[in-house]
Formats: sequence, C-alpha cells, structure tokens
Amino acid sequence: MGEKDKSKSDEQEKKIRNLEEGEAPEGTSASILKGLGGIIPGLGGLIKGLEKSEAFRERLRSVDKEIETRLKSEPLKRTEGGTPSFQSGLSRGTIPGIIPLTKRQAAPQVRREVVTSKEPPADVFDEETHLRVLAELPGVGEKDIKVTLKEAHLVISTDTPTHKYYKEITLPYAPRGQVDKLYRNGVLELTLQKE
Repeated sequence: MGEKDKSKSDEQEKKIRNLEEGEAPEGTSASILKGLGGIIPGLGGLIKGLEKSEAFRERLRSVDKEIETRLKSEPLKRTEGGTPSFQSGLSRGTIPGIIPLTKRQAAPQVRREVVTSKEPPADVFDEETHLRVLAELPGVGEKDIKVTLKEAHLVISTDTPTHKYYKEITLPYAPRGQVDKLYRNGVLELTLQKE
C-alpha cells in the first residue's frame, strides 16, 4: 500500500471514529450546515439529529466531492476587493457582474398602456356677473388644455401621451366676452362673462 493510500485510509478511520463517538462529520458542507445551525434557531438540533443518518452523511460526502470537483475545474480567483469568487461562464469581454441573457431568459417586453379618454368631473356655478366652471384635470400642463366655446356649448379637452380628457358641457346660456382660464394643482377654473 502506497503512502497516499495509507493517508486516505487513516483519514477515513478518523472520520469513522468521530462518527462512532457522536461527533459531526467533517467537510465543507458539514461546516456550512453547522454555521447555519448556529444562526437559525432550531436548525442546529435538526442537523445534529440528521448527522446520525447514514443517508445524510452520504449526501454530505457527495456534496463535498462536487465542491472539490468544481474548485478543481473552476478555481477561485481574486477579485478587485480581494475576496475569492467563481468566474464561470464569463468571457474576458463580458462586464463582471452582468450575465448575458439566454434565449429562454429573453428581456421582458415593456407593455405600453393604451391611454383612453376620460371624462373629468366638472361643475358649473352661475354667479351674478359670470359663470364659473371648475374641472379636475390632474397630470397635465396648462399649455395642453384646450377650451372651445360655441354658443352655450363648452368643450374641455387634453391629449398628452399619458392623459387624455374630454368633457362637453351645455351651459345655461351663451356667455359673451372672453374666457379667463386659470389652472392650478390639477384643477381648471374658467370664468365666462355674462352679457
């Protein structure tokens, strides 16, 4: 028997003695589980119970072998911060931290909402010398608001990419003179002079 084989045999016998004495198995995966057991309440006791199971110990050994295989095929490399990290699947031309999308992971499509025209709430107040019209038009600029007056028929409308409003109002009579417009905090105030 060679020196290498004798060393492995001694190591395995030590592990068996540790298991017989109730000690936890050694290895990377066992160490990780012990660490998690200390962090998550109740997990430590569960892991101690599982360590007695031969199937669990076999699974830990297979995980350790997988870790060793991956470390040999893709060794840890130092990053700018000095901490080791796996560099798998990235070419030198790839920006670190950005993994290219596969065909199955196509970029999500941006759904464009179709903005439909809304009828804003509006009130008409008949005051002594004028009519006052208040309409709620949130989310638009004053320059986007169009006011059209023909006889006793008033139309308020906006057409922006995000907001479309359209409101027709029949006034109690046809006002004369100009329409004074004031837009503040999403509320349009129109003053229409009487004859």
